[in-house]
Amino acid sequence: MKGADQDPFVFFLDSSSKKATDSEPPGEASRNVLTTESERIEPPEAPRDAPSAQQKSLPRRYAYRSRWVVWLFRLLDGLGAALFTRNRDRPKVFKRVIVLRPDHIGDVLFSLPALRALRKELPNARIDFLIGSWARSLLPQDSKDFHGIEVIEFSASWLGRPKKKRFGLMAVFRLACLLRRRERDLGGAYDLVVDLRGDFQSILAARLAGARFLAGRGYTGLGFFLDLELSEVKGRHQVECNLALIESLGFGPLETTNPKLELTGEEIEQGRALLRTYGVDGSKVVIGIHAGAGNPTKIWGGDKYADLIKWIITKTPSQVVIFGGPKDRSVTNDVVIALKGLRTEGRVVDLCGKLPGLRSFMMAACQCTVFVGNDSGPGHIAAALGVPVISVFSGTNDPTEWGPRGPSVVIVRKRVDCENCGLTFCDHHSCMVGLDPSTVYKALRRCV
Repeated sequence: MKGADQDPFVFFLDSSSKKATDSEPPGEASRNVLTTESERIEPPEAPRDAPSAQQKSLPRRYAYRSRWVVWLFRLLDGLGAALFTRNRDRPKVFKRVIVLRPDHIGDVLFSLPALRALRKELPNARIDFLIGSWARSLLPQDSKDFHGIEVIEFSASWLGRPKKKRFGLMAVFRLACLLRRRERDLGGAYDLVVDLRGDFQSILAARLAGARFLAGRGYTGLGFFLDLELSEVKGRHQVECNLALIESLGFGPLETTNPKLELTGEEIEQGRALLRTYGVDGSKVVIGIHAGAGNPTKIWGGDKYADLIKWIITKTPSQVVIFGGPKDRSVTNDVVIALKGLRTEGRVVDLCGKLPGLRSFMMAACQCTVFVGNDSGPGHIAAALGVPVISVFSGTNDPTEWGPRGPSVVIVRKRVDCENCGLTFCDHHSCMVGLDPSTVYKALRRCV
């Protein structure tokens, strides 16, 4: 895919995309990578029927770049596997269940199909969903509106952005205590704990809390504590990974669905009213822009987005709305500065830092005709709301594993030799520097 005779800019269409050509059956475009010349190339996508479940310790590919950390956990897991045996049988009945996903917004969204599938498979169980406080606004406050699942908040210090702690052992004990308290309220220990992140801190906390059966992934360590461990399969999307873990528990086969967020009719009207107060005309094409991201390596750049906006407002009768939170102010300022000298009044609306919270962003984002952003939470949210999304993807992660999922998603990136590096900082950033705004504009025109 990286040969000199191929265009390095590729577009991935989501699994439910409607952009399939007349020459292929509906849905087939989802399994192709489309270059700018529309050449079809099969991506390295692993279906759920690929081997995944394991009942004993196998060599793991640890999610660490540091050799000494990999060595330490390999040693720890080896000793643990020798001292501990997985002799806990799967309970015949799951009365009390908790799903752990206390990390970032995109990860929480990728968990929703598995959570809904688990609810369907266990209609009478008490199911809790533990997430970070920063993701709480994604889900309705009334748990009855979320399939009867109780949402529990826990701020995992080791998962914060920017990252300040690598490990959070004190937070592990706080999480274990939280789970213990919840078990007392429910009248007994959790029959099933599902750790969707593969986080050794969460695994340790669940074991300390007395989980009767613990399922997850051990690629960050302490896999010997798991009663059922899911092996990593390269090229498998996280939505599929999560569903595979539920299937490995004996449920299913499960249907693959996209993450889905829903707003009430009242919230949709509030979104329209909110945009009107800032001069956004809902009768026109509204293009949302989010220039920020959680990691610097995922940011395309303020000057790039400014050039894209110039293309949009000079070539289409559209309004552009720039979204972002307080942490995105710096890169948004770069966009605004780069637009100086261009008549943007009434055409470009800067809402960065002006919306009161994540829920209000959802209300406003659902009004967009198209949403353009980096590999970040807002793009994943827009996709889950059903808004067409153009995702400007860096080489940090593999989009077949981590790309947004929604009714109409196009991922644009530049292929580079060092892609899928997982770096937070990069000294050359060639995957983004070499991605021209005209290429992103081409993708945008396919959706407008």
